[in-house]
Amino acid sequence: MRRSERPFLQVPLPILLGFISIFIVQVFVHQSFQSDRDVEYKPLAKPLSPGIYQGFSMGSYQLASYLLTMRLQLHDNQAGRHVAYEALNYPLLIEWLVLLGDLNIESEYPMMLASRVYSQTRDKKQLKLLLGYIDKTFKKNPQKHWRRQAEATVIAKHQLGDKTLALTMAKSLTEQPEEILMPRWARDMQFLLLGDLNEFESAIALIQALLQSGSIVDPDEHRFLQEKLLLFQQNLSEYQQN
Repeated sequence: MRRSERPFLQVPLPILLGFISIFIVQVFVHQSFQSDRDVEYKPLAKPLSPGIYQGFSMGSYQLASYLLTMRLQLHDNQAGRHVAYEALNYPLLIEWLVLLGDLNIESEYPMMLASRVYSQTRDKKQLKLLLGYIDKTFKKNPQKHWRRQAEATVIAKHQLGDKTLALTMAKSLTEQPEEILMPRWARDMQFLLLGDLNEFESAIALIQALLQSGSIVDPDEHRFLQEKLLLFQQNLSEYQQN
């Protein structure tokens, strides 16, 4: 059931101004009391419970989510300097992303921050935690988050270097029911990764099952799958001869 929420533009002016004033003061204090010569990293604070933010927002969860998102994004810029993502506490960061998603269930922005911004960390443990968050959130709402799952699959393969994890995430895209609307390339990521892993037999079986199911009605997609099937069959033959 979709919860009711006060529209952003209908928030009483005093409440709106109060939110903005508190936010501006917080940012000003945060930036002003650190000098360029003595910059100490201020760790990410633990978020409060969603109920506290919901109560303080007087029913405007969208506004609360927006201001808290700005606060989170400003955290890695302290005293005019960008803090490396590796310095962030990723378990706490993920708590913030979950909170933002709970406050504004219509927004995909927290997932976008995860896949396109905070995935820039060079710490593989942090990155794996982040991919776990994306995968878990995707499974709660595949229709809304399939793009981020596809991006996370690519990140797992190329940036994390974990092809097995990438394959698992790609498989979850492939196995979504047809009611979940997404382009075929997203569903096809699984057998493309199987080819990269030299799992040609599995890729061939998957493509043949798709072609025989009758679910592929687009001529270009049908042609693409047939070409991939032929390629994987040739690769399998060469692999077996070596």
